[in-house]
Amino acid sequence: MANCKKYGKKKNYLNHNSKNGLLLLIYTMALIFESHGTTLGTDLNNENCSDALTCTKCTIKAQCAWSLEEQECVNYNHFHLSNLTIYGKEKCPRFSVVKKYEYNNTINHLEYIVKVSNDHVNFMKYLKESKFICNSTTIDFYNKTIKNDEIICTATILTTNFKLHSVQSFTAFIYIKFNRVLLRLENVTDHYVTFYEHECAEDKKDENCATCTWNEYGFAHYIRLCSSGNSCEGRNELYLWHNDVGKSWNSKTREVNNQCAEINVTSVDPLSGTMAGGTTITITVKNHLIFEENRTVMVTVAGMVCADPRTSGPETITCITTPPPDDTIYAAPSGPVLVKYTSHERELIIESSQKFHYYVDISAGTSRLVINPYIIMVQFSFFVFYTKVV
Repeated sequence: MANCKKYGKKKNYLNHNSKNGLLLLIYTMALIFESHGTTLGTDLNNENCSDALTCTKCTIKAQCAWSLEEQECVNYNHFHLSNLTIYGKEKCPRFSVVKKYEYNNTINHLEYIVKVSNDHVNFMKYLKESKFICNSTTIDFYNKTIKNDEIICTATILTTNFKLHSVQSFTAFIYIKFNRVLLRLENVTDHYVTFYEHECAEDKKDENCATCTWNEYGFAHYIRLCSSGNSCEGRNELYLWHNDVGKSWNSKTREVNNQCAEINVTSVDPLSGTMAGGTTITITVKNHLIFEENRTVMVTVAGMVCADPRTSGPETITCITTPPPDDTIYAAPSGPVLVKYTSHERELIIESSQKFHYYVDISAGTSRLVINPYIIMVQFSFFVFYTKVV
C-alpha cells in the first residue's frame, strides 16, 4: 500500500503531454491484450484433433469426433462422417483385455481376449463384417475369431525359446487390425503381453517392477524395469516402442517426463538455491531402489551437475548443487531436475515437472551480477515510445 500511495503523489507532477503519452501507452497495451485473447479463443476453436490417439482423449476436445472406421480423431466441421462416429466421451466403446495362459513342458499357450462394451453404434457388427487379423512383432497367431462381444486371438510359443535366448521372460506387442486399420485400445499396456519360462502367480508378476506406457506421435511406448527381487523374471529392463504397422524398436536410452506414476520424479526440495552452489536438495523418485540396482546414478539441476548424489531413503536422493559457469552472469539458470540411471546395457533419464531456480544471495556478499535482459528490453522500449509521444 505504501508504494501505491507514493505513486499517487508522483502522478500529480506529470505534465499534459506526459499524461497523453501514458494514456496512449495504456490504450495500446489494451489493444495488444485484447488481440492476444482473441488469438487464444481462435486456438481453442481450432484444436488439433489429430493429436488424440484414443476415443476418450479425442472426444473431450471441442469440435473433435472419433471415427471408429478409421480409428482416428477428426474435426467434425470439416469432414463428412459416417454413422460409426463418436461425438461424446460417454459414447466411446470400452475395451478390456483378458490374457489367459496355459503352461506345459514344451509349449506356452496364450488366449488374448478383447471384450467390447458400451457399443452404442453397433461397432461389433461392423467388425464381424470386416476383414481382421491378430498380429505381433514376435509371436505368430494361429487362430482368431469374433464371438458375441469378444475378439479372441490365440498363439503358442515353444519353451525352448527361453533357453535359446538365455531369458526368463520376453514381452510381445500385440495388435488387432480390421480393414488394415489398427484397433486403438484406450490403455496402451493392454497391447503388451509378457511370457514367462515357467508359470508365474498373478500377484508376483509386477513385484519389484515399474512399468510405464504411453502413446505419442503415433507410437506406442513401453518401459519396464524389474529388480532381482522379482521371482518371475528377475532383473530385467525393456525400452520398447512400436508404430501402427507393428514395427518395433528396442532403445538403449529412454527419457520419461512425468508420463507415468511408477517412473516419476515426484518432488524436489528446495526448488531454489544460490548461484554460489552448495545447496543440498532432496529428490524423490518413485521406485528409486529398483532403478538404482547395479546402475550408476547422476543428477543434473537446471543443467548443472549436482554433486555427490546419494540414496537417503527408499525413494529419495540427496545431492549438492554446483555453481553455474561464469557465462551465466546475465541470467540465473532455471530448469528441471534430471535423474539418470546408467547400466552397461541401457540408460534411463527421468525429468522432473518442477523447475529449480538459481538466485544471487546478496547477504552472502557475492559479486556476481545477474541482469534480466527481458526487463531491460521492456524498459528500453518504454523509453523510446515515451520520447516519441512527448
